[in-house]
Amino acid sequence: MQKKIIALAVAALASTAAFAQTNVTIYGIADANFVANTYLGAAGKQTQYGINSGGLSTSRIGFKGVEDLGNGLKALFVLEYGLGIDGSNGIGYSTTTSAVARQQFVGLTGGFGTAVAGHLQTTGLDFTVAGSALGGSTGLGVAHKGNGLQAAAATHLISALEGGRHSNAIAYISPSFGGLTVAYNHARVSETAGTTGNTDSHGDLLSLSYANGPLTAGAIYTRATMSGANNNVTEWGLRGGYDFNVVKLQAQYQTAKSQALSLGSDNLWLLSATVPVGAKVAVIAEYAHNTVKSTAAKDNVHAATVAATYALSKRTTAYAGITGKRVDNAKDGDSNAYLVGLRHMF
Repeated sequence: MQKKIIALAVAALASTAAFAQTNVTIYGIADANFVANTYLGAAGKQTQYGINSGGLSTSRIGFKGVEDLGNGLKALFVLEYGLGIDGSNGIGYSTTTSAVARQQFVGLTGGFGTAVAGHLQTTGLDFTVAGSALGGSTGLGVAHKGNGLQAAAATHLISALEGGRHSNAIAYISPSFGGLTVAYNHARVSETAGTTGNTDSHGDLLSLSYANGPLTAGAIYTRATMSGANNNVTEWGLRGGYDFNVVKLQAQYQTAKSQALSLGSDNLWLLSATVPVGAKVAVIAEYAHNTVKSTAAKDNVHAATVAATYALSKRTTAYAGITGKRVDNAKDGDSNAYLVGLRHMF
């Protein structure tokens, strides 16, 4: 009898643990590719071959979950980390930094919207990812081929806020109003005023996103208020897209201006087209032009990509692509990259 009671108690505990874990999801992406980089106009550089992590999407692993608090209110968390799967310790031979947090936050969600705090992927990065077919691809996406002082601004927005992600941040995302969503981010670039007497640097981002059927659109304004004189950075962008079924067209425009530089603003415009070929194949073409006025050399950048994807299943995609970059007034920066890879999502 006593053994039966113990067995029932153990079963009850196991059932409770299993129930508690049903609201936690483990997810991620494993993406690896073979790449050949050719350096045009750079004396002495040979074609570089490599096995890289993250050609179509950055490799990552994440944990997310929600808890129902009642009355429509829920607690949520996300813990997501980037991985370089071509190395033995998550670093990868194609990267220079160890596996780092992409997102770490906790918050509340309900009828009022969602509010979170932690290390966040900002709405600036969300803008870039949503602005083209390859906006989330650092290997093939032309939005990531920027150059000059505002390179990060020309790719992820908010160069002063570390290219689209930042620590010490809070965010509010509104509910959808007929497809329209409002997002506000605030990030503390520094938290030293209490010890040094200086004014802390901080960043503010405000965006509007619209998605309804085949039409998508977005607008964003950001401002980094830096300690010291004439160091503020302001940026804004517009994007739009329409899916005609036979082709999906997307375009975006971004501009960044630093008060510390009197030479002018850096601007990026981008065009993207995705053509489905049957149920499994898609052909993608992108072109971007980055006008760099923040440097005296005015090293404008032109970038183009042609790529194809093949859906082996709902979660596994094979891909291949050619991407090229040309830099005005700095021909040693010209390059082509040829990628063949496989992405698995789980």
